Amino acid sequence: MEDILKDLAQAKPPTPEADPDRMERDLARIVTLPRERPVRRQFVRRFAPLLVIGVVIVLAVVLLPSPPQPVQPASTSQWWRVLRQQSSLMAVGEPTKPYVVRFDSRTDQWQAGKREIAVVQKDGKVEPFSRGDNTAWEAAGRPEVVPQLGGSRSVRIGPMTPAVQESYVSGLSLTSAYWERLESFDDLPADPAGMRAKLQPEEKGAYELADLVMAVMIANVRDDQRRGAFELLKSLDGVRYLDRVPLPDKGVGVGVAIPALPQFQFGDVETQFVINPATGKPILKRNVITKSQHGLPSMTSIAEERYLLLEGTNAEPILPLGVPVNGGVESPIIER
Repeated sequence: MEDILKDLAQAKPPTPEADPDRMERDLARIVTLPRERPVRRQFVRRFAPLLVIGVVIVLAVVLLPSPPQPVQPASTSQWWRVLRQQSSLMAVGEPTKPYVVRFDSRTDQWQAGKREIAVVQKDGKVEPFSRGDNTAWEAAGRPEVVPQLGGSRSVRIGPMTPAVQESYVSGLSLTSAYWERLESFDDLPADPAGMRAKLQPEEKGAYELADLVMAVMIANVRDDQRRGAFELLKSLDGVRYLDRVPLPDKGVGVGVAIPALPQFQFGDVETQFVINPATGKPILKRNVITKSQHGLPSMTSIAEERYLLLEGTNAEPILPLGVPVNGGVESPIIER
């Protein structure tokens, strides 16, 4: 057995005969075959230019300075808006059968620098004041035009026609019967003594000055100027302080009262000016009679304006459609 295994181990397969021609043909075929490239290497070589371009673009976006931002337009001029609800009373009709009518409207006033726009007689109307006045008007035949009592003009009953007025003023005007112009409210002292010296020429009396100071408080002034103006009001001759004034909206304000000059159809009048104690801004200004007149009881308001808005705004003025600017004001008080 061992001899057999030894013989097998020593046995060798026969050496194949070499075929030079065949070997040459096989070598030539191997050399001419296309070489296979790894997939990854093919991908890199094919897309390398695109990758380089992408990197350049990213670097350009990151490293280049950001483009300048578009220039923002300057904000519109800030308007100072005062929206008033105004009312007043007038005695009309025949001397033997008089009655009272009420004028009621809104004035929307916008001021920016030297430019001023006002919408007057907005939502306005003239109508009998009380139920008794309405009965007297109906008894007279519901006339559309009635004469003033003791005057030379007439009053048109019914709706008012709104109007728009635009003006340019030099300096700053104050809405006051005794108006004054100032170059700038910044120059107006906030302390009462300094403000008084600035506003009061020699010819002004206590009431004229009070009316002017009230106009200052309605204007576009600083809070400290508004507080100083109210302190000045309280210090004027003939002024009494009102510590609790019931308001139409059921709130309570503080104010001052000062005897006023006689007015058309009414004497014994005082002006009351009421502010919000929390903000210092005016709430209302009214003239009341201190004695019964034309059937109206004492302390009836014969002229009043409530300040619905006192604010700065960037919104443009709101004008009624179809109403020309500076087209004239069609007053309800007309020539007889």
